[in-house]
This record gives sequence, C-alpha cells and structure tokens, in this order.
Amino acid sequence: MAVYTQISSKQLTDFLNQYDLGTLVSYEGIAQGVSNTNYHVFTSKGRYILTLFEERRVNEADLPFFFSFSEHLSKKGLLTPRALPNKKGEAIGRLAGKAAVLLNFLEGRDIPKSDLTAGHCASFGAGLARMHVAAEGFGFMRKNSMGPEKWVSLADKTAEGADSFKSGLCSFIANELEEILSLWPSQDHSPGIPVGTIHADAFPDNVFFIDGQMSAVIDFYFSCTDFFAYDLALCINSWCFTPDHAFSPERFFSLMNAYNVVRTLTVEEKSVLPLFCRGAAMRILLTRLEEYLEHDPETLMVPHDPGEYLTKLKFHKEEGLAGV
Repeated sequence: MAVYTQISSKQLTDFLNQYDLGTLVSYEGIAQGVSNTNYHVFTSKGRYILTLFEERRVNEADLPFFFSFSEHLSKKGLLTPRALPNKKGEAIGRLAGKAAVLLNFLEGRDIPKSDLTAGHCASFGAGLARMHVAAEGFGFMRKNSMGPEKWVSLADKTAEGADSFKSGLCSFIANELEEILSLWPSQDHSPGIPVGTIHADAFPDNVFFIDGQMSAVIDFYFSCTDFFAYDLALCINSWCFTPDHAFSPERFFSLMNAYNVVRTLTVEEKSVLPLFCRGAAMRILLTRLEEYLEHDPETLMVPHDPGEYLTKLKFHKEEGLAGV
C-alpha cells in the first residue's frame, strides 16, 4: 500500500455517493507498500479501505481475476478482502482517473518484522498451505507478470544504475540471473512441481493476526498462476530472516513444519525449493532496485531497501537451506 494519487474530500464524497455505505466522516492515506494508492475511509456506516490502482504495477484488466480469487478463498473459509459493489452492482469504479474499489475492513493487524516470532511463522505456514489447497479448485489462470521474463527486463532496465547502489551489483545480477534461469523448471513439463493460483506477495505486512494467530490475508494484486513452491519460497524469504537479514532456522522450520501438516510438499518441490528461493530473492531485489532508482520523493511511498534482498540472495547462493 502507498499514496501516489492525492484525492480531495469532494472527489471522495462524490465517489461514495455511488454506494450505500454512508456519508464521509474522514479519510487518511496509508503510506506502507509500493504498488497502489490506499486510504482508510471512515463513513457514518463504518470503516473501509479505498484502493486506487496505479498503472505502473497493476493492469486494470486483471482486477476481476484478483477479486475472483480473493472471493474464492473467502468461500473456502479464509478471511480475505471483498470489493464492495456500488448501487449499480459494480465492484470496480473510477476515481481521480483511476480504477478504484472500496474494500471491507478486516480486523487484526500485521506484525512488524522486529516482533515476528516462530509462532507467527507457524500460524502463517499453516495458513499459506490452506490457501494453496483452496486454490486448487480455482478455475481461472493468469500468467505471472513478475515471473522470470520480467526479471530479465528489470535487470536490463536497472543495469545502468545498479552500481550506483552498490559497486559490482550489475555484473552480480547478470551472472546470478543467467544461472537461475538456466535451472528454472517449465510449468508445462514439471509434473512433480504442482502449479496453481498463488498469492505471490504474502509478505508479513499483507497478513493480519489476532492473538498470535493468522486471521486474514490482503493485497492479492500479484496473484497469478505459478508453482506453489515458488509462492512458498517468496514467503521463506520474507518471514524466515531476522530484522538484520540473518536466516532464522527456528522460523524456517516452524513455517515449513506447519505448512507440511496441511499440504505435504512433493519430493520434487523440496528439491527445487532452494532454487526457487534464489529466484524469489532475485525478483524482489530487482523490483526494489527499480523503486530505489526511480523513487519520487513527492509520493508518500517509502522505498524498501534493495540491500535486504541482495543479502538474502547471497545467502541462498552461498549457504542455502539446510534440512529442507
């Protein structure tokens, strides 16, 4: 979440008039995140989340897929956001020239990285596995727009500026990316590595907890068709390292053990997981590097540190997961 597009109270009031959600009381921008513009909206009838979709990351044509998947998981018992319909029954409207939705407010809170425990990781691991099991019945497909093909274009796009962040980074990325891609499995020819709809962005700030237990998952705007184990790898990288970016075996085994109780990984998935962790680290390194190089200080978005995922990528390259 972030704030790229500023809106006035009149614009928001006019937008709310299209809904039966009460009159505007107040609203405030949400500065976390990097992809879309988000606001807390308080009306006479309750609290909602307003999202305006920025073209830089989200294709408006993909929105029905995202919300269909979120709704599918909700019907399977997971607490996820719903796009609320307006008086015409339309879930997606327009505000400030952008596609926009009002979402139900979900109880719970995300856990800051500094406060994450092995217990949180275990609860999330089980929840992630439940998502993957539930996703197996979802009938739509969407290519991963942030998959390996995108990594290549991002590497090219950031090559000129990479060394301004860290000397030698451009050549490191090029060499590491070449090796990862040479080993990457094909979705069409890897029957032992199941494919389905994944969240692809289940970072700790997109997962809510109540009393130490996972309560809800939000922000489905990267969801796509890909390997379940790749989704797990993205989560290992974001949940199983300490705030100073050191790998935490305790968090890792807590997450993995809880995941396997609900959905047992295949032998092939376990074998490819270290590679997927390298690829997942590369994916986030490149998007963060792009954000770092293109950051506009006029927005309320605070760019994430690319160095965090450079450290994680080097860990997976040099040490890797033990006891997977």
